[in-house]
Amino acid sequence: MKRICATFLVLVLLSSSQIVFSNSNSEYYHKILQSIPKEALSNGRLGVVVKSLTTDELIFQYNPDKLFVPASNVKVLTSVTALSILKPDYRFKTVFYSGGDVTQGVIHGGLYIKGYGDPTLSTQHLETIAEEFKSLGVKEIKGGIIVDDSYFDNIRYGKGWKEKWKGDVFSPPISALSLNYNTFYIKVYPSKPGRIPIVALEPKGTNVNVINKAITTNKGGRLTAVWLEGGKTIKLDGSISRRTPSYTLEITTRNPTLYAGSAFKRILDDAGIRVEGYVTVGVVPDWAGVLYTHFSDPLYLIIAEFNKNSVNIIGENIIKTLGATIIGEPGTWEKGTQVVSNFLHEIGIKDSFEIFDGSGLSLLNRVSPNAITDVLEYAYNNQVISLKFLNSLSIGGVDGTLKKRFRRSEVEGRVMAKTGHLSNVNALSGYLFTKSGDVLVFSILANGLGSKATSFQNSLLGELVDCCGRDNIRDSSL
Repeated sequence: MKRICATFLVLVLLSSSQIVFSNSNSEYYHKILQSIPKEALSNGRLGVVVKSLTTDELIFQYNPDKLFVPASNVKVLTSVTALSILKPDYRFKTVFYSGGDVTQGVIHGGLYIKGYGDPTLSTQHLETIAEEFKSLGVKEIKGGIIVDDSYFDNIRYGKGWKEKWKGDVFSPPISALSLNYNTFYIKVYPSKPGRIPIVALEPKGTNVNVINKAITTNKGGRLTAVWLEGGKTIKLDGSISRRTPSYTLEITTRNPTLYAGSAFKRILDDAGIRVEGYVTVGVVPDWAGVLYTHFSDPLYLIIAEFNKNSVNIIGENIIKTLGATIIGEPGTWEKGTQVVSNFLHEIGIKDSFEIFDGSGLSLLNRVSPNAITDVLEYAYNNQVISLKFLNSLSIGGVDGTLKKRFRRSEVEGRVMAKTGHLSNVNALSGYLFTKSGDVLVFSILANGLGSKATSFQNSLLGELVDCCGRDNIRDSSL
């Protein structure tokens, strides 16, 4: 009797939400009903769509067209758009120009470096480029280094990003010329008790002053690094134990363009190439000649890093690159999101999303579960991008942001999905490969359910892994 009443109560609460089941096993979907958090039943904080890609049957939906803050599930839209428009083998470039003649190993008129949105340029890349310069016979640069980030606009932070996030390593400033995801390291080494510790910056040449107010003690404590007004100086405070080998703080640069140029200047110097002059910001003149072009890894490999490890800067550089490539320079968030919107409209997705950035950091983003599952279905069926996109997703219990999730469960190794987390936002969308050989596409978006959203996601996928197969699916609705 209690079970009948409980089921009746659930059905009554669901009457105001859109919900469909297609399964002949009533016990199966009864368990799904019971696993929906009661908070979601009364206030619409949850949206779910599950569909079979094998049979094209809708299995389950709840608030499928309601708009939710999707967090990093926006990366699904950004990835599929970029792979479809730019193509999987697209490579970002960074171009090095001579501002004048090159005679007897001397570059006159300065060295210009123009970034074209590569989010993956690293210190190791710059070291390799310096060796290439040596092989070309370059011995000296007169006129300094001029860095050019005009391929993007100069807006560094996205609309809808929280002010307190600015400066965090997960939300660095965005620039067409970036280095090391626009972060650097302060390495702190203890000295004798009562004395200031030793400080080193990595990479060498980082254009930052450090006021060292930290101290070495017997017990140690906590070290903090705070930017002072102007963004050129950091104050290091706190204490480090004399027994600690070293301590590392990861810091977001305030000026990514100058940071990249300053680091390269030091790398050239270490390689034996003398640079006469300063690092400044400018624009490559029409008469400049190309000395060397560095190309990134292909886009599909970058998107694998983007999705598996949820690297936000990659999404923002992709979105601005889409804008610059398709609409015109400079790349902006507005242009890039317009490209994404146009693409989604072209594949049949209308009025079920509002996108403001490429990573999902913006709290203004809104997406429906239906929109995400439609994009996932498109990607799965598109032979050009399908495998490369699927391989970019985290595998439950195996790698990426799902490495520690679904371990030692029936779902382990069977789910490939993109996670999404912000304050009061929990999202999971992707594919589930069932025991019967079916492939399910799903999107589970929750706003304001806390840890209960994760519990529901785990429970739902745990039930779905035994689904479905062509023989045991039929249409029905409640």
